[in-house]
Amino acid sequence: MGLAIGDDTTGVTSPLEIVPYAGVDRAAQQIASLASKVGAARVVLGLPTLEDGSRGPASRRTDRLAEALEALGVEVALQSEFLSTNEARRRARAAGRPPRQPVDDIAAQVLLEEHLASRPAAPPAES
Repeated sequence: MGLAIGDDTTGVTSPLEIVPYAGVDRAAQQIASLASKVGAARVVLGLPTLEDGSRGPASRRTDRLAEALEALGVEVALQSEFLSTNEARRRARAAGRPPRQPVDDIAAQVLLEEHLASRPAAPPAES
């Protein structure tokens, strides 16, 4: 599972890490713990979609993960992950990352960027 972090106000995102997927419940616990640690307001999950925008067969697992996170009190948003891996591979090549190195963290960053870009801009924090 690729993880990334971002800021609603600035729109700045960064790849965070790649963690092995060990089932829905374990993944939900790992993500909820990390979200709490970094003070995340919400978690954005990649939703497998087809070219026409409809849900792909793997979307059921994403739905189960979203439900498990929500049961832990985590706010969840879903974002289409269509072509995110292609964009992640392009960015990895441009950055000189070895071709066989996983790009899940960069794909998570791409998803987060798309999610933040699709939302209204957050008002700046008051000083």
